[in-house]
Amino acid sequence: IVLAVINQLSRQYPRVVFHVAIAQGSALFDQLRARSIEFGFGVRSQELARADDIHFEGLFEEPLVVVAGADNPWVRRRKIRLADLVNEPWTWPPPVSLYDTLVVEAFRASAVTPPRPAVYTHALNVRIGLAATGPFLAVVPAGVMSSAGKYPSIRRLPVELPTAQRQIGIVTLKNRTLSQLAQRFIDCAR
Repeated sequence: IVLAVINQLSRQYPRVVFHVAIAQGSALFDQLRARSIEFGFGVRSQELARADDIHFEGLFEEPLVVVAGADNPWVRRRKIRLADLVNEPWTWPPPVSLYDTLVVEAFRASAVTPPRPAVYTHALNVRIGLAATGPFLAVVPAGVMSSAGKYPSIRRLPVELPTAQRQIGIVTLKNRTLSQLAQRFIDCAR
């Protein structure tokens, strides 16, 4: 969403310079509080709910999907249940992370005991790389697969992860007046 908004606004305002910083969770909140950034895009989380000085405006929900390498035998299957994949090697983010909680809940909602991943990592490129080059199944945001041709060596598997949706939204500091450009950016994102 950030790239789409920058592309649109840069056509309207070609002289504007955008400063994009990458931060998650408490690091994002610290930057907002320090006023080194005006707003951010983030995922609704428990940490966010506990931050009483931070405002979250949900924009959309993004599902998590299961991917495998293009040569993985599971790619040729038309129907797959989570129960079919329990004994496969998995990779997803570390325990107690939002991702981990969503994936574990998805398995439980399917009446399946969740497997223990062989590799835990927040690094999306590592999860995609493991899926692309080996037997691993990886859990990634669906948006990763929407960029045609970006990851040609992985395929989305036809398996549902019930309840595995992340709510993405705008994160701001409460009671802070934003600049006109920040407000235009947010309006465009909406």
